[in-house]
Amino acid sequence: MPLAVSFVFGGISSEYNTSVSSLTHIISSYLSMPRRDRSFSVKNMYHLSRDDGLVRTIPFHNDFTISELTAYLSDTSTLPGSTLSATFDAIERRKEYVVNLLLGQFGEDGGVQTIAALSGLKGTFGDPQVASLTMNKYAMSSFVSSILPTDIVRVPKTTLVRPRYVADAIQSAKLRHGQIVVKPNSLGSSLFTGLFDSIAESEYDIRALLSAIFKYDSGALLQEFIPGDDYSCGCIITSSDIILLPVIKIETARDFFGYDEKSTDSLAERKVVGSHEDMSDKLKYITKSIANSSDLCNIARVDFKVTDQYEVWFLECNSIPSLTQNSLFVKMLHHHGKTALDLISMLASKSSSFKRKPHLVE
Repeated sequence: MPLAVSFVFGGISSEYNTSVSSLTHIISSYLSMPRRDRSFSVKNMYHLSRDDGLVRTIPFHNDFTISELTAYLSDTSTLPGSTLSATFDAIERRKEYVVNLLLGQFGEDGGVQTIAALSGLKGTFGDPQVASLTMNKYAMSSFVSSILPTDIVRVPKTTLVRPRYVADAIQSAKLRHGQIVVKPNSLGSSLFTGLFDSIAESEYDIRALLSAIFKYDSGALLQEFIPGDDYSCGCIITSSDIILLPVIKIETARDFFGYDEKSTDSLAERKVVGSHEDMSDKLKYITKSIANSSDLCNIARVDFKVTDQYEVWFLECNSIPSLTQNSLFVKMLHHHGKTALDLISMLASKSSSFKRKPHLVE
């Protein structure tokens, strides 16, 4: 009997559309596959509404279509909804395995992971503390710099900015010369991310961007810009192994993989790095070290900058990379000879669901 898998998607973050696109890609691929070749069955899809924060169940059936999914999402107000905690408790009673496709704040910052852990849910949620660490770019950079020497990987000089201390942070950052990147500390997809030639020349625009960031994030970063090409390395973490995926090099006109470059294919060229190349081996080594040391589980994608002198700089770690049709992680899977469906089957059968340790010491 094939594995039964359910999905939770949507969410209340700015990455709602990407989450929906991830599910749509998975279900479209599933429907296009002959039934005899499906290694798992789809049970339910749980849509977390960004309008009212309630979860509504979309049951899967043999004649399900993408048009039916679209119709569900176009008008959820007529469907009864439940709180996320009540939904997770019900899912646990039914012993469903759930793939978490919630992205961004609350989806991958430890929030939904905590509720899943309290419910005893089986799935790809992972450790709440690890999710919180990877979502916090400033903390994750500090973590990476503590486990790996600078001759292996470096971390850009970064100032953490809080709303009450904008003036002090800007004054401190003015002591550094060169271009600077301003970005949220925990939002994804390079939302509200800007590249400036200098703080002194662009202080007004930087303050305006910081104000926009603080509407959605409690912290922002003023980070030195590292010239060079962007690289990304993904991995799959099972209960017994870490499978490293092909490294991808991202080339852009301004050496900056920002929001425009991520959302417009023509602005960024994505190339798979040959497995025999030295840079591929080095980035895979760093990625595996980070996955091991931080106790990541299921999947992850680590992003880097590499200079003309082949210096490697860590940028961030994404513990729940999107699975949209054109995403970096799906491209990595493709060049590894796998699909998103293969990934889900592997996680459901070979990965370990997070279990809380007892908190009471006898």
